[in-house]
Parts: sequence; structure tokens; C-alpha cells
Amino acid sequence: MSTSAVTVLAVGDVFPDVPDGRASFRLLEPLFASADIVFGNCEGVYSDRPARAPSLKHFMGAPRSRGEMLGEVGFNVMTCANNHMLDGGYAGLEDTLELLRGQDIAVTGAGADVAEATRPAVLERNGLRIAFLGFCSVYPVGYEARTARAGIAPLRVRTHYSDPDPNFWEPGVDPVVTTTVLPDDLGHFREAIASARAQADYLMVACHWGYSSWVEVLQSYEIELARDAVDHGADAVVCHHHHSLRGIELHRGKPIFFGLGALVHHFESFETSAEERAARQARFGARSSMVADEAFPLFPFRADARMTGVATLDIARNGTAAPGFVPAMMMEDGSTEPLAADDPRASTVADYVERLTRQSGFGTRFARSERDGLMRLHLEEGE
Repeated sequence: MSTSAVTVLAVGDVFPDVPDGRASFRLLEPLFASADIVFGNCEGVYSDRPARAPSLKHFMGAPRSRGEMLGEVGFNVMTCANNHMLDGGYAGLEDTLELLRGQDIAVTGAGADVAEATRPAVLERNGLRIAFLGFCSVYPVGYEARTARAGIAPLRVRTHYSDPDPNFWEPGVDPVVTTTVLPDDLGHFREAIASARAQADYLMVACHWGYSSWVEVLQSYEIELARDAVDHGADAVVCHHHHSLRGIELHRGKPIFFGLGALVHHFESFETSAEERAARQARFGARSSMVADEAFPLFPFRADARMTGVATLDIARNGTAAPGFVPAMMMEDGSTEPLAADDPRASTVADYVERLTRQSGFGTRFARSERDGLMRLHLEEGE
């Protein structure tokens, strides 16, 4: 049991989309109940009147009834800054925000305009104020909130392709690829972090970005912008969208969870054609997020994507935090199980996270321990 002033749990993508959504959290609820705050990403639209946006890639939505248990299972705050929040149009966004707030779940990352979308959710527990922000870099054109238009909090990054030798025409060679954040969005990002930091004792920033097909490497902008968030006041950064785990870094002593994967994430309405699945498999291989594993028919399909976990932050009175990670596994029935310290699957997930961390060049060290019967990886800075 933690002796911190406030314990925060953070998870990745959350979208229960089955008739009994609460059953998907039955093994997680005791862990959630042990925390003061549980933070997640609401990865889809809950609405009974969605008006599909013309620019959507895939409609990721469900009836309101399938999201009515999120407060009961333990969520206190959610970011809605993701690539599906406008799939159901402005009505779908309005319904989703109303549904969450109606369960006393604070919301950040989306709103009626850009000011509301970039406003922090601030929760007070045990005399400490904990702030949360959400931003998104991957989404269909037009989903971003503006001065007088609803949407998500944008952090747009433009990709440039150029010839490797500007003084020589050589068609067909591999280009030099660079990514550059839009200056206005970077300014709003930093301003929102500064404003939230002034209102709180501890600030967590959630970023929805990266590549969601089976590519284990981080893109350069993910590392640069996550570190930038810490440099400008964030105490922790949590990232999602990849549908699988990524490495963990301690930057200036602050944890960056570069990919928390999906926690409970069904998308029962998700459909793709045989041609689309075949094309993705040809491009990315059998581990593509659109190629189903026969033993696991629910989104995100891949066996590797079933490895997931929960970030833990034990925050002290002085605003410092001891970061950790609890390995978990998606089950065949769509539920997710946090793993016991002596469960071999916990070691499998822990080994995976450690490999991804080394692969990304981070020096984070992981001390394996047990808390409340579950494996917990305590994060320490490497040399």
C-alpha cells in the first residue's frame, strides 16, 4: 500500500464497446479503488445521434449506454484529445463530454472551442491539486478546435520530404524526412502547460500521437515534444494511440510513458474490407493492427497488443512523485487483468517494456517489486 499523499493511475486507450462493459473492468476495479485518481483516454464517441464527420477515417462510436459505467469502475478524469472524438460530428462530441461529466468524470483535451479544449482539468485530493491536459497530433483534417468551433486540442506536426542532395536531380531515391511542429500549436501547448502548472501542485500531460500500425520505434517528434512538455512544466507525460506499449524515460527526473497501449478497447462497430486488411498485411506484415489474431478477435487484434499496463504516480506533499508501472494483459473475453508479481505473464510484459526502453536509447532502470499482490516496476534513472 502506498504512503504517498496522492496516488494517480494513468492508462492508455479506453473504449468499452460490448453489452456488458463493466465486466471488462472487473479485474481492474480493485486496483483502481486503491488510487485517489484514475486518468484515461476516452478513445471514441458515445452518442445515440452521431452525425459522421465527412473526414473520418473509421467511425469509432457506440451507444451512450456502453459508456455509462466509466465512473462506476473508477475513472475520475479523462482526456478526449484523440483521433476519434469527432467521428460522430459535433453532436457526438457534445454527447460524449456530457456523458462523462454526468458521471463526475472531469474532462480535458476537447471542448466547445480551443480555449475549453486546452483548459486543464484540476482535481484536489488530500490538499494537493493535480492538473491534467490532453493534446493530439494524429487525427482527420478539421477535428481541431478553433476560436469559435468545437473540437480537440491540436498539436499538429507537419511532415516534409526533400531530396537528399538539393544540388542533384536523382528521382526515386529515399527522401530526407523531417517533422516540424506548427509554431502556433507549439505556442498554445506551452502556454497551456504554464497556465495549468500555475494552478496545480502536479501536472500530467497526455499526448495522443505516434504510429498505430506495428512499428516499435518512436518517431523523433514524440521524443522532442514529450521532453519539451517536461522542460516547460509538466511533471509527467503519458502517451497513447499506438495500440501497443512503448518505452519509458525519466527526463530531468520526470517520467515519460511513451506508449501505454490500449487498456479496454473493443470497437465492436469497427469494420474493414478484406482488400484493406490484405493491403495492410502486405505493407506491415502479419502484426498489423488491422490483421486479426485468431485467438483474439477483438480490437486491437494483435497478440502483442494484448500486453498493456497501468502507470502509477505516488505523489508526495512536496510535489515529487515516485513513478511505476503495473503490467497487465488483455484477455480473450475483452477484459483486462493486472498481473500478479509471481505470474509469468507479468515478467513477459516487463521484459517487453524494458526491451522497448533500451531500443529507444533510454537509460531507465526497472526494479521489480510487489504491491497489493501485483507486480510493480519501480522506475529509476540510469547512469
